[in-house]
Amino acid sequence: MIGRQENVLLKAVTGLEGGLVASGSTCGVVTGGALGLALAHDNELQKKGMIAEAEVLSLVGKYFRWFEESFGSSFCRERSGVDFYTAIGQLRYFLPGDKVGKCLWHIRSATRHLYTFRENDLLSMDMEPNTTPETPIHCAQSVLRGIRERNGVGDPLLERLSFIFDGGVGLQGGVCGALAGAVMGINLLLGMNIRNTKYFQTIKAFAEGHVNLLLKKPIGKPEPFGVGKDIVKRFRAEAGGTECSSITKMKFSNWADFQQHISSSDQCKRLIEFATTEASHAIQKLL
Repeated sequence: MIGRQENVLLKAVTGLEGGLVASGSTCGVVTGGALGLALAHDNELQKKGMIAEAEVLSLVGKYFRWFEESFGSSFCRERSGVDFYTAIGQLRYFLPGDKVGKCLWHIRSATRHLYTFRENDLLSMDMEPNTTPETPIHCAQSVLRGIRERNGVGDPLLERLSFIFDGGVGLQGGVCGALAGAVMGINLLLGMNIRNTKYFQTIKAFAEGHVNLLLKKPIGKPEPFGVGKDIVKRFRAEAGGTECSSITKMKFSNWADFQQHISSSDQCKRLIEFATTEASHAIQKLL
């Protein structure tokens, strides 16, 4: 749609499938589409900075709400009705085919919907001076930056676009940005280079990953799901959930509202540090 092929970005988002490492949180069609929207406006983001970020977040919020209105929920667990961490759940997802078929239909519908955004120019948003921080804080971006500084593993494009996870994806209360940042940071090393991977290699990696979801000790070499599920488990135990809305108990009305919260929240600072540390430790074992 936009004439760019960002393979590193695709590699990083391997773990978003199934609601973040198949944990049932925000659907990968939502998070992937949100990143696609940011990528489509990357030139404006680089030129206009936080003003463009606020407008892209607004577009992401609209896309998020369109998805919920169209398909009933943005959470994978609610849309699919299965638990990928059980053998029965995985079998039900693939057989007899109605559930996986529904996901393919949602991917198609979402892509067609996003096509209408491809040439939209961002509108200039009027922001009051006292609501505009000198240096905005983005949860996923903070984690990705911390991983890069500690381990030397990072990607500037991914960091630049990761603000879309603010407030649980477009301020809508979905998956926590700190957790998403940790998973994406790990997948800069472990993720699938999908455009350069043969079909049967892709199927093999997909199968291995979903088998590892069922095992206490993953088999084979480290891969996105075997490593990622432990990150999700520990983060949930630390935060009490995986979604921004359940963690913060807040609903953000706009970008300035979110910035005011995150800049003063000890809880968010603690979880950003926790996610950075967990991901960095996992990456150090891989290097």
